[in-house]
Amino acid sequence: MTDEAYALVETPRFSLGRVLEDTFETLVRTAPQLLGIVLIVSVPLFVWLVMGGKPLLLQFAATAGGEGALKHFNPAALMLGGLIGLISLAIHAAVTDAAFQDLLGEEGDLLQSLARALVVAPSLIAVALFVTLLFGGAALLIGLAAALLAGVIHWSFGLALFAGGLVGLLGLMVRLWLVIPAIVVESANPIDCFRRSAQLTEGYQLKIFALLLVVYVPQILVNAVLILAMPLLGPLVVAILNIVLSGGFITFNTVVTVTIYAHLRAIKEGSTAAGLADVFD
Repeated sequence: MTDEAYALVETPRFSLGRVLEDTFETLVRTAPQLLGIVLIVSVPLFVWLVMGGKPLLLQFAATAGGEGALKHFNPAALMLGGLIGLISLAIHAAVTDAAFQDLLGEEGDLLQSLARALVVAPSLIAVALFVTLLFGGAALLIGLAAALLAGVIHWSFGLALFAGGLVGLLGLMVRLWLVIPAIVVESANPIDCFRRSAQLTEGYQLKIFALLLVVYVPQILVNAVLILAMPLLGPLVVAILNIVLSGGFITFNTVVTVTIYAHLRAIKEGSTAAGLADVFD
């Protein structure tokens, strides 16, 4: 058992500061490996851009800035969206493996992390599609029901339904937040990963939500600044900056998620050094 692994169970408590501290330490120690993962996994996107993807990328940037029109939407954009989605999943999986190994105090292996991402790819894709449909469908139904109530009864009823539905979706999101670590680290199947995530997050949802706010609010603000800066910088520069920054944010957010996962496992299942070793084997 390494010093890093011992540190996870010396004080069995979950706190925002402790998770962020471990996150930044992991990022510093594994920076070259994580950068290598992002660059290697992003090669298909770079190839796509070189081979003629620039016009579609510019269209995406213009649409995000409110300058595009849906009537000019190119069906090939679905291919770009799918490619970006697959790349994001691959980065999540490989970084999850690398960060978790570091939290155990083990030396990371770039090729091993990439191989692990490839092995769990079918489960990750299945879960990603299911979650997208689940949350997208639920949000659409909540919006339609809220609009109906607002028009038939009173706007306050529609607002109350919308707010309640939003709170419910956020709560479900937090409970399912650890599905990727469950799949990558524990080889959980596309069904068990949901149960596993709910089990680990039980009793810590509010703290996890507060932590996610700290992590994602800056990302939202940066994206807003990029959109506002589009007239000054131009669509191409904004699109390139968005790709680069997205890779950084995905990496950071993934390491935060893995750290949450490791701490909760240590607290719930590894209260002793021996127990932690068994859990992380």
